[in-house]
Amino acid sequence: MGTYAGAPPADLKELLPYADGSALVGVVGYALNSVMAAYPEFADAIRSKMTPRGLAMLESVSRQCVGQTLLDFMFRHIQPYFTEDINQLVNEEPFNSLFEAQRIGRYKPNAPVLINSNRYDPLVPWTAANQLGRDWCAQGADVEFRTNEEPPFLNKLVINHALPMLVDGEPAMQWIAARFRGEPTAPNCGQF
Repeated sequence: MGTYAGAPPADLKELLPYADGSALVGVVGYALNSVMAAYPEFADAIRSKMTPRGLAMLESVSRQCVGQTLLDFMFRHIQPYFTEDINQLVNEEPFNSLFEAQRIGRYKPNAPVLINSNRYDPLVPWTAANQLGRDWCAQGADVEFRTNEEPPFLNKLVINHALPMLVDGEPAMQWIAARFRGEPTAPNCGQF
């Protein structure tokens, strides 16, 4: 049929600086907990780079839904959770390899894909979503990429991350419905 990907977090390394200081900074804990669950052999190495505050954050978010994570961690900075500069740490092992293994776009999808991203998304960078589309296009995938151009608005509240879901939700559902009806797609590879 097909896939709609709204603001896909295609590259976790790019997500970290965007999440810093935002309402959803706690998603960093979700990402790290997920990586440690998938690759338990690296959990000790990851935890060794966390401060006591960072370890407490990982424990807290492991038991939370987004609403509680928002209340507990909104507008915090990421750096106090780590023992080293986070911008350097993501390029060191095991972080670099683990984040690369999680990068979306390494494999060609087997059905058409519609990717939508807000150019000013304060949480999931438009550049990563755009690169995902280009990566899949380079593999010969059927990709349509749409950019939501809503201007930045209260970015630390991640409004430009959530708003496109409301604005672009109906066109995305129409796109999915067209896949069920067997209608042709309108890939725009090479145009974004």
